[in-house]
Amino acid sequence: MKIAFFSDVHANLAALKAFRDDIRGEKVDKVFFLGDAVGYGPNPNECLEIVCGISEVCLMGNHDYAALGLLDTSGFNQYAREAIDFTERILTEENKSRIAEFELEYQYEDFHMVHSTPEEPGQWDYIVTLEDADVNFGFVKRRICLIGHSHYPAIICKDNGAPPALIKEQSVKLDKKKSYIINIGSVGQPRDNDPRSCYLIYDTKKREARLKRVEYDIADTQNRMREVGLPDYLINRLEKGR
Repeated sequence: MKIAFFSDVHANLAALKAFRDDIRGEKVDKVFFLGDAVGYGPNPNECLEIVCGISEVCLMGNHDYAALGLLDTSGFNQYAREAIDFTERILTEENKSRIAEFELEYQYEDFHMVHSTPEEPGQWDYIVTLEDADVNFGFVKRRICLIGHSHYPAIICKDNGAPPALIKEQSVKLDKKKSYIINIGSVGQPRDNDPRSCYLIYDTKKREARLKRVEYDIADTQNRMREVGLPDYLINRLEKGR
C-alpha cells in the first residue's frame, strides 16, 4: 500500500492540482492532510473542496485556525495578515464548516501526525533545529511523527539514546528500531529554495518514506494572486521557493 501525506497548500490551486495528479500516477491508496489549506494564496474555497475530497483525515493548521477568527494574527507578518483578511472575506460558510471539523492531531498505525509540534500542537511552535527535535521526540505518540508548518522538508532520525541526526537523503527505509520526525514540506509554498511542491509518500511494503517534488504552473498562481490583489511580496516569493 502507498500512503501520501501532504501539507501547507495555502490556497495554491495549481500546485494542489499538480499534487493530485501526481498521487494518481503513484496509485496512492490513502491520503492524509497535515494542515494549512488556506492563507497566502488566491483560491481557498476551491482548495478546501479538493483537500477535503481526497483526504482520509484533515489536520488543523495555524492559517486555517486564523481564517475562522480563532487565532490572534498580531504575530503574523504584514503580508500573512493581509492574506488572512482576504481569506476570511471570501470563505464560504460551507468551507468554514469544513475547517471547523479539522483535527489538531491524529494517529494512524506507526504515524503520529500534527501540523506544528507533538509537544504542543495548538501553540503553533516550530521544529527548526535538532535540539527542537530532541525535545519533541519525548512527546511523539507513535514511532514516526509527521509535521508540516515550517515548509522545510527534512527527515530526522533518533536511534535509542543517541542525539537526533538529520538524514541527507530524500528517501529512507524506516528502521523499526528507530524513531523519526519527518517534515513533509509544503505543496503550495515551499521555502527551501526549491519552488516545486513537496510531499511525502510512504510505501508500506518497502517501509520506504520518500520526499517527492512536483513541478506546477507557478505563473498561473501568481496571475491569480494579482487578480485578487494579494501583496507582491507573496507573489514573487513563489518562484524563488522561499
